[in-house]
Amino acid sequence: MAYTYEGKKAGRPLLASWARTGLVLATDLLAGDQDVRPRAAVVLARALGNLPAAVCAPPLLRADSGFFTGDLARTAVATGVDFAIAAPPNSAFWRAYAAVEETCWTDARDMTGAQVATSDYAPKGWPPGTYTIIRRVKVRASEISADPRSRRRRTIPKAQLALALDGIADHAWAVSFIVTNIPADNGPDIVALEHWFRGRADIETQIKDHKLGAGLRHLPSADPIINTVWMWAAILAGWLSSLLQTLTGFDQRAGRAHGDRLRHELITVPGRVVRHAGQLILRLPPGRDQHLTTALARLRALPAAV
Repeated sequence: MAYTYEGKKAGRPLLASWARTGLVLATDLLAGDQDVRPRAAVVLARALGNLPAAVCAPPLLRADSGFFTGDLARTAVATGVDFAIAAPPNSAFWRAYAAVEETCWTDARDMTGAQVATSDYAPKGWPPGTYTIIRRVKVRASEISADPRSRRRRTIPKAQLALALDGIADHAWAVSFIVTNIPADNGPDIVALEHWFRGRADIETQIKDHKLGAGLRHLPSADPIINTVWMWAAILAGWLSSLLQTLTGFDQRAGRAHGDRLRHELITVPGRVVRHAGQLILRLPPGRDQHLTTALARLRALPAAV
């Protein structure tokens, strides 16, 4: 436990998840003031060791800008994994963005006002074959916050931002960068790859559910051993939630439920066991009997473990 830049005393769980299932494969617990990047490659290696190769296609690494480090990219390539990592903008990336011809932009998929393009720019020391995907999203000047701490403002080129704030331009472009070595030979491939990368938001939602639905945000002690046990208990709760919904098919229609909703509708359902005509009967309250009875029936229908 340590104080973060926000002045809060906290731990910092570092999770690597299997995107298709939402299951956490590896984790590490850092203090709140520790940088996750030096540990990212180690956690990746452990996660790959826990990934069941028999049921998986060759894995791809997808990570947000908090894990932007060449060491992670090199570790991925060394283990046969292609990568796509969001990059925090710096002067080199802004130069790459400025060099993109206007005719090179292609409309993004399922994102209004967004366009994508590529640049040959690769950070120094990154693996061969690395390049950058650039996405820009049109933002109306009226939507740009006057607060200099605004996160979106940091994604807008300074010259455009000044024009928009002064009322000279009616819009600006919010720009983001993805550094990758995943092959993409044409416009449709780039569009598909950028769209796939945005799917990391689903994993971020699942990690958030571990924090809000399984207690991971409430580390109880100053003792790192106790907090580590607590963290693994929260991850185990996430596993049980994901597996239960997958095995019963509850995540097929409206998506996966959050942990607190699952507990309310399926796990913490009150009931009364009665005996009638020599049989034990579980009686559930009206309106809360649908999901539990369906789940029990589907679990009983599963083949026996070998």
